[in-house]
Amino acid sequence: MKPDMAASRMFSADPKRAYTPDQPLSELGFAEQFTVWCLRVQWRISADGVGKSILLQRGFDALDMPEGAEMVAELARALSRSVQRPLSIPCPHWRVLTSDEVRILNFIAALQQGTGSHARLDPGWMAAPCSTSPIWAPAQRFALALSAAGLTLGAVFQSPSPFPEAMPRLLH
Repeated sequence: MKPDMAASRMFSADPKRAYTPDQPLSELGFAEQFTVWCLRVQWRISADGVGKSILLQRGFDALDMPEGAEMVAELARALSRSVQRPLSIPCPHWRVLTSDEVRILNFIAALQQGTGSHARLDPGWMAAPCSTSPIWAPAQRFALALSAAGLTLGAVFQSPSPFPEAMPRLLH
């Protein structure tokens, strides 16, 4: 197996459907684009991710997720404390995913899909299950909040339901 394939399998709940570095944001669904935008905006307000962004707060208020901006700030703080190298999180106008954003998206998607026990971050990030990493808990809270708001990462990779299953059982 090629090293790149092994890495994509390690960071994804579904190895056949992983995000990839340099993947255009236009290929992603709204949930992924919003998550990446949030991380990028948060990363720009300070080098260590301290504080929450008013711009992010407005975005989360529009989604009826008032706690969302604080969750992103908490995740950014955990990442900046845990990762011992500069993260590649560019400005919000960057058009493709970076390798670090891929790792974060795949991790959050795995948490949302209920495969959290199999979700892994880069070993250099010291992530492990059972809250032994500072990244684990904020990522899990953010993943659950996104799910509760109807934002599911990885939805663009899922095949649509057949027509009869997509229809409601009762029509009024």
